[in-house]
Amino acid sequence: MARQFGGYRPMRGFGVGNIGTAGTVIIVLTVVTIAASTFFSLKTAVVLTLLAIPILVLTVVPFGGSRRTPVQHLTWKGRDALATWNSTDAYSSDILSEVPGGDHLPGLLRPLKLLTVDDGLGGEQCLIWNRRTGTLSAVLRVSPAGITLADESTADAWVQAYGAWLADLGFQPMINSVVFTVESSPTGGVNQRDYILDRIDPDAPEIAQNIMRSIVSRSRSSTADVSTLVTINFDPQKASPAPRTLLQGASEVVRWLPGIESALAAAGATVTARATTPFIIRRVRAAFDPAIRMFLSDGESTEDELLRWRDAGPLRTDSNNSTDVYKHDSGYSVSWVMQETPSGVVRQHILLPLVSPGKHYRRFSMVYRPFKASEAAEIVEREITGGTVRRLFNQKTKKDETQRDHDDRVRARRAAQQESMGAGLGQFTMYLTTTVRNEETLAAACADVESRFGNTKIRFRRARGAQPATFAASLGLGIDPTSALSRNAATRWLE
Repeated sequence: MARQFGGYRPMRGFGVGNIGTAGTVIIVLTVVTIAASTFFSLKTAVVLTLLAIPILVLTVVPFGGSRRTPVQHLTWKGRDALATWNSTDAYSSDILSEVPGGDHLPGLLRPLKLLTVDDGLGGEQCLIWNRRTGTLSAVLRVSPAGITLADESTADAWVQAYGAWLADLGFQPMINSVVFTVESSPTGGVNQRDYILDRIDPDAPEIAQNIMRSIVSRSRSSTADVSTLVTINFDPQKASPAPRTLLQGASEVVRWLPGIESALAAAGATVTARATTPFIIRRVRAAFDPAIRMFLSDGESTEDELLRWRDAGPLRTDSNNSTDVYKHDSGYSVSWVMQETPSGVVRQHILLPLVSPGKHYRRFSMVYRPFKASEAAEIVEREITGGTVRRLFNQKTKKDETQRDHDDRVRARRAAQQESMGAGLGQFTMYLTTTVRNEETLAAACADVESRFGNTKIRFRRARGAQPATFAASLGLGIDPTSALSRNAATRWLE
């Protein structure tokens, strides 16, 4: 029998319906206050009721795919309008300025800085330092074996090893989050043609050479370039003992990587290399300027030492004219963010339509943030209590429990049972970005992405008004909007 997966559910707390825990508490306190005021003055109670209803509707009740309240929607629109007015979303390289621009990128990528360190194996690797949060990110280049051609026992072993690794992350407080990034783009057969033609033996029979050249020319339109990265975001401040210098923090990160590489290999994702500084620079540059993607090889070259972090940034970006499109150098990008998890059981190939190559470039990124093992039991018990409170509320108000609420309580209890048996607990989200070089083909690329959503049970929504931020988050460079994007000087590491 094929293995199935399920039980995904968002954290709801004590909230009733779509209203969160804080909103539910505010509504209950308001009702109690109005009810208490009737003992003193009925007129006062009526006035408070007339004032409370519109205020609660505007400040507490969420609506829309983003689940914001009307006040939050207005605040979001106001901040977006202010940013558009001040052109804060626009970026232009200071190539004509006499003031050096430093090692900065636009938007959320601005505080990132690359560090070249020894990998402990006789070579060098790159660490990404976020100077606002203090996190250090290590990027691993992996080659997933895939389960399409694997036998069932091998696939089950990989899945079990993967689940064991995720559960083990709860006992590693230094690991803040893990990002899985898959890039797929049509190559037009350029890489394949160069690879094969360069390896044809000139002394081979002429008929064999002609056959190989014919095969290469006929398969140009069907080839694609697919690459997979795993980014481990470390928080050195949570290490024990906490490192005092950047060098000590980098050494601690490098020390943890061999164990992570072994765990990924046991899960069917062999680590082929650790990302180097030139590799990160070329990858980010290709994301901003897709016109040069085919000219950037993944292999190392003698000119790598001439690359600088500022070379990765775009010359110009702009999103002021549209809340749905992010313009950068030679590309136009549209990004989506996960809105709802699958409600039922799913198969292991649920993400295949999102990561498989197509006619347009696509970048899929999944962020997993584990909870500490010491907090997991408390979290699942709190979720069970929240479901019980909602059921009692429905009974007191003589409302029938919906099937969705019933299934949510069942999933919460199942999660508690699995956690008690050693399973890990965490939060995850997904980002998806498509990029084209011609704006006229952007609608077709978006239609292709949205049609792939229908083949999965995951709901996505466009990141309206937040295209630059979602574009940055999908790169897998340590930017995680689900956690704090900055810290003050008292909590920021090495600051």
